[in-house]
Amino acid sequence: MIPVYTHYLSPSDYGINELVGLTTEIIGIVLGLGISDAIYRFYYDKSETDSPNTVFSTACIGITLSSFLLLALIGFFSKPIASVVLEERSQYIYILLALATLWFNQQVNFIYTYLRINEASTKYLVVSLLKLITALSLNIFFIVGMKMGVLGLFISNCITAAFFAFCLYPFLLYRIGIRFSWGIAQKMLRFSLPVIPSNLASLAVNASDRYFIKVFLSIADAGIYGLGYKLGNIVFYLVRVPFMQIWDPRKYALYSQGAPKELFAQVATYFAGMMIYVGLGISIFVHDVIQIISPAEYWSAARYVPAVTLCYVIYAMDHHVGFGILVAKKTEYWTLVNLFMGAINIGLNFLLIPTYGVWGAVGATFISLTFKVVCLYAIGKRFFNIPFEWFRLTFMLGAAVLLYAARFFISLHDFVAAIIYDTALCAIYPVILWVFNIINTDEKRIIKSFLKNIFHRKIISNAARP
Repeated sequence: MIPVYTHYLSPSDYGINELVGLTTEIIGIVLGLGISDAIYRFYYDKSETDSPNTVFSTACIGITLSSFLLLALIGFFSKPIASVVLEERSQYIYILLALATLWFNQQVNFIYTYLRINEASTKYLVVSLLKLITALSLNIFFIVGMKMGVLGLFISNCITAAFFAFCLYPFLLYRIGIRFSWGIAQKMLRFSLPVIPSNLASLAVNASDRYFIKVFLSIADAGIYGLGYKLGNIVFYLVRVPFMQIWDPRKYALYSQGAPKELFAQVATYFAGMMIYVGLGISIFVHDVIQIISPAEYWSAARYVPAVTLCYVIYAMDHHVGFGILVAKKTEYWTLVNLFMGAINIGLNFLLIPTYGVWGAVGATFISLTFKVVCLYAIGKRFFNIPFEWFRLTFMLGAAVLLYAARFFISLHDFVAAIIYDTALCAIYPVILWVFNIINTDEKRIIKSFLKNIFHRKIISNAARP
C-alpha cells in the first residue's frame, strides 16, 4: 500500500499515521500483557489445568474486558493526547479510531492464536488473507475513491478490525466456552508481566525517534523518515522472519543432539550473507524504486534506507550471537540488555536529533542495536561459545559497503542506465565472494553441483518437448 499512501497522503499525513500507530502499539503492549506467550505456556500444561479451554477463555475475557475499560479511559483524554503526540487537539479523532481498532484487533489476534495453537494453518491463512484483502480494499475505497486522506486510512482499518471481530470472536467464545479462573489468570500474569518492559524497550528503539523528530523538526519529517525506515527494515521481514521460523526450532534440536559449535557458526554466516546481499539490493535499487512508487516530495526518504538496512542487518544477528543465553535459560540477561538498549536509544535521540536532525535518529538506532548485539555476544559466549567466522562476516559486509559506495558516488540520471548499473553492482557481489574464496571449496562444489543439476534438468525438459 506504500504507493497508494505516498500518492494520496502528504508527508504530514504519513507522519500522523506513523505517530498514532506507534502510540497505539505502545498501549497495545501494555494492555496485551504479553498474554499470547502465556497462552502457549499454559495451554498444554496439564499440571496447571485439566481444561486448556479454561486457559484460553480466561485470557480472552480478562484482556477483552480490561482493555475495553482502560481504552475507554484513555479515549476520554484523546484531545490532550492528540495535542502532545500530533499537532492539534482537533486531531483527536485519529486517536479514538486507532484505540477502537486496537481493541477489535486484540479480539482478532486471539482468533489467530487459537488457530496457531491448534495447528489450523489453512484456516489461519484464509482468515489472514481475507482480512488483508478487506483492509486493502477499504483503504483504496476511502483513500482513493472517497479522497478522505489519512482519516480514510483510520476509518478503513477500524471497519476491517470490527468486521472480523464481530464475525469470528463469538465463534471463538462458543468453541472455548465462557469461563474465568482467577488462579490461572494470576499464574499467566506472573509469567507474562516481566516481558512487558523488554518489549517496550525494543519498541523504543523502533519508535521513539519519530516522537523526537516531530518535536524537534516536524511531523512531515517524521513521515519522511517513517517511510525510509519502513523500506529499510524490509530486509528483516524478507530474510530474518522466515529464516527464524525454520531455524528457531531446529537449532534447539541440534543443540540437544550435541551438534558441533562450528555448525551454528556456519549457519550464522549463511544467514548473514543472505541478509547482507538482500540488504545491498534494497539499498542500491531504492533510489530508483522510490521514484516509481512515490511522488517527488517523498524521494528524500531514500537517503536513509541504506543506513537503516545496515542497522537491521546487524540487529538480525541477535539470536545467533545470543544463543548461549537462550540455551542456558538465562533470559533475564536478554531483558536487561533490552532495557539498557531502550534507555540508550531514548537518550541518544534526545541528544542527537536536535543537532543532526533525522540522521541523529539513524545514528541513535545504529548505536543502540549494535550495543545490543555486542552485549548479547559477550554474555552468550560465557554459556555456549560459538566460533563465529568473523573474517568471512567482515569481508561480506565490507564488500557490500564498497559496492554501495560505487552506487552512491556514481549517480546516473538516465533511469534505464541506472537500473542496468544497479543490476551489475548486485551481480558483482557473489563474484567477489567467489574470487576471494570467501565461498570456500566445499561450498563452491555444492553450488556447482546444484547449478549443474538445474542445467541438466533444463536440457532434459527441452528435449522432451515435441
